[in-house]
Amino acid sequence: MAKVNLIIKETLDITCMRHDTFKLDMDWTDADDNAIDLTAYTFKAQVRKKSTGSTVLLTFNDADFTKDSSGNLLMKKGASDMTLKGGTYTYDVQATHTSTSEVSTWLGGLFIVKDDVTE
Repeated sequence: MAKVNLIIKETLDITCMRHDTFKLDMDWTDADDNAIDLTAYTFKAQVRKKSTGSTVLLTFNDADFTKDSSGNLLMKKGASDMTLKGGTYTYDVQATHTSTSEVSTWLGGLFIVKDDVTE
């Protein structure tokens, strides 16, 4: 029996602090290790308690991503947006190719928030 896997998602568990500025800086390359031109994509991400949960607890819109043609992608949120209570959540990042409208999930995993002392 033949099988095919169409999932390209990389798993990355993230641990961050509540009420701290969130910055995740990534470099994306293709299978031949060539930088991907990220200016051809829009990005979004959501954090939920469970992957099957209907309530979105935190959203990253395309404006929360800085991207360039050399494969650098910066995902960011201000400290005032990072109000999730300490706990373990789930997230993923979707990319939409602007010319073809193809959507693919590039990244996902656990989104672990640690409680802070100073607010």
